[in-house]
Amino acid sequence: MAAGFQTVDERPTGHLPASNSHVNGNSQSAETLENDRILIAGGGPVGLVLAKVLSFYGVKSLVLERNSTTTRWPKMDLTNARSMELFRKIGLADELRKHGVPPEFPSSVKISKSLHHEAPITEWPHPSVNDYRKAIAASNDGTLPLEPYQRLSQAVFEAWLKGECDLDPMIETRFGWKVESADERADDVLTTVTDLDKGHTETISSKLLIGCDGASSRIRRGLQIELDGGPVPTYTLLIHFKSRDLTALHRQGLFWHIFFIDEGRFRGAIIAQDEKDTWTTHLHIPIGETHESIDSHDAVYITLGGWNNPYKIKIDEILVRSTYRPSIAIARAYSSPKGRIYLAGDSAHQNIPTGGYGMNMGLGDAFDLAWKLAAVLKGWGGRGLLSSYEDDRRPVAMTSIERSGVHNAVHATGAELFGAQGPVSELDPEAATAVLNSVHRHYQANDGENKDLGIEMGQRYKSKITIADPEDDQPEWFPSKYTPTTWPGTRAPHVFLNDGMPIFDTFGTWYSLVDFSSDGDTGAQFLIDAATSLGVPLKHVQLPDETRARQLWEKTFVLIRPDQHVSWRSDKAPEKEDALKIMRTVTGNVETENGSLHQNYGSVAPTKSVAPTKFSSVGAMTTQRGEYEYEQMGEFQR
Repeated sequence: MAAGFQTVDERPTGHLPASNSHVNGNSQSAETLENDRILIAGGGPVGLVLAKVLSFYGVKSLVLERNSTTTRWPKMDLTNARSMELFRKIGLADELRKHGVPPEFPSSVKISKSLHHEAPITEWPHPSVNDYRKAIAASNDGTLPLEPYQRLSQAVFEAWLKGECDLDPMIETRFGWKVESADERADDVLTTVTDLDKGHTETISSKLLIGCDGASSRIRRGLQIELDGGPVPTYTLLIHFKSRDLTALHRQGLFWHIFFIDEGRFRGAIIAQDEKDTWTTHLHIPIGETHESIDSHDAVYITLGGWNNPYKIKIDEILVRSTYRPSIAIARAYSSPKGRIYLAGDSAHQNIPTGGYGMNMGLGDAFDLAWKLAAVLKGWGGRGLLSSYEDDRRPVAMTSIERSGVHNAVHATGAELFGAQGPVSELDPEAATAVLNSVHRHYQANDGENKDLGIEMGQRYKSKITIADPEDDQPEWFPSKYTPTTWPGTRAPHVFLNDGMPIFDTFGTWYSLVDFSSDGDTGAQFLIDAATSLGVPLKHVQLPDETRARQLWEKTFVLIRPDQHVSWRSDKAPEKEDALKIMRTVTGNVETENGSLHQNYGSVAPTKSVAPTKFSSVGAMTTQRGEYEYEQMGEFQR
């Protein structure tokens, strides 16, 4: 097996080559990372998760974060079911839950005019974690996730995750270190960084650099990668605060979110962050209108009651105030020309909050990229694994971005329906009831926000490390529901086995061959031998008596990637030559057109020419390259 991480014109199938220390000519001090240590720019959730997953696979990393502490901003407030499944994979799901909303609390989402009213207009009920677990156990039909979602503020999430990283000997974190620039060279990446506390600038040489440095990513801008998208036509004033005035806040009952609509206008929302005393309001303000004259307390009152009739509560402490400009966008490439720099999370794609896809998509990037990088560093993963990162993850991001716009439009339409006959308070009772019923029907017919399992779990990867099934047609895909299938590229269905064990818990650390045949000792032997000959870790999972699982899994032999997605499947065990080709293909050592096992398409550059992307929920599309600027951006967006 060839040794050396080469440029895009060569094939990296082995360990990264040695890198010699050097001294920068500008008298800055220089640091050279070990060849198998990855530099991560950005210590937010995506960068920290990337470091933890790399550690899980035995790879060291250095994380640089310009801020001196983890975020104060609440941002994300839900780790979705798919992310929780991946945290379970690396042994962190239970620990994460200890820091979130307790499992007995339901997660009702209400749509309301204001808290001056005793009842909301309508609501979307979501089960508690405990109730969701009961539903998962009762159904066992593959349609539901193994792990329920977990409500958890990003401020709490990041602080917990940094603590986990600080205890990990495979990870070094340096907070208060700003990445100034990165220069991709033939043999390494030279990154210029500043220790903000000491005012000291130096360079760091690494074989790989991952840009997890947010929407305004210096790494992306330095590479001059185009970012297509744009902002929504409003901006938001965010107030994060403490209050124990539960009687006033719970006037319409316990809630996770309340979305407030005026006649013709989606006013904002309140989020219950911990079911104790921590809350966040989002007040939407049209571009062109000022927020400076709005006191933070008044912003909360207006959100809860309305612009002309604020609803006052007792606020104990204002924690954070900021504006932010919701925007949706996607980078045209996820990697650099020489394939040494990669983008993940908001540096590659941006979602508006509706749907909760943004950070969760970033976590998916981190898991996908980490195992592929680790496989290459271990020596048995080929360059095709790294090319597949963009091919797998970019289409998923585009789908989620578009869907977040769909969810946002639900609220805009709801507000239009609410104001269709003028102020509801001025209508006669019959007309007012008709308006409220129309809003109720609209929201009940469009209830996919935080519920669309097709978006969360039905992601279908189509890169060239996936071997499509030539014998069957691809199942129809729906954004609203997950279709249990082992069609190659999909997440495999969760099912409890006869002894109660989740099938996911039988998988190995790396690849797994799930074998339902009655002659498991011999039927899959050629695949096992092929993996052994290539040095690929493969666990043989034999389940000859699992009739229910076999029915849901559709095929006798199913090859599972480290991220629980299907690489290949068949009812027939492959012959020796095909077994070797299968293992070489799924590990990125032979690139094939998806659906063909017998054609080698040779080298494919990780950075391709991509046309500008357009999204239906953005009015004015922009393309930004060396800059990142929107009107009324918040501090945490820069």
